[in-house]
Amino acid sequence: MSTGMQYRQGDVLLIPAPSLPERAQALEGQSGRVVLALGEVTGHSHTMGADRVRYFREDGSGRGFIQVFGPGTTALVHEEHGPIEVEPGVYEVRLQREYRPEARPSLVAD
Repeated sequence: MSTGMQYRQGDVLLIPAPSLPERAQALEGQSGRVVLALGEVTGHSHTMGADRVRYFREDGSGRGFIQVFGPGTTALVHEEHGPIEVEPGVYEVRLQREYRPEARPSLVAD
């Protein structure tokens, strides 16, 4: 169970969730890490160690979730931001969207 604390690093927001959705499917990590967001422009990524984190995608909605395992915190890292220590628990992963009045909202290009 998470502490109830939200975490934000750049365009990634982690929101505590009471549990994983019933239709959540685990995805494999990449080269020992879990990629929460990948920058299309810079190639930089928001990642966490796959040894302590599992990433899930909910069937139907496509929402992303992570489960962070203890003991202790696990770092959320990015090349342009300082690391953030995340407490064990379940979190919904939300990516910041860009609002433009003349177009539909889109993900922020990093």
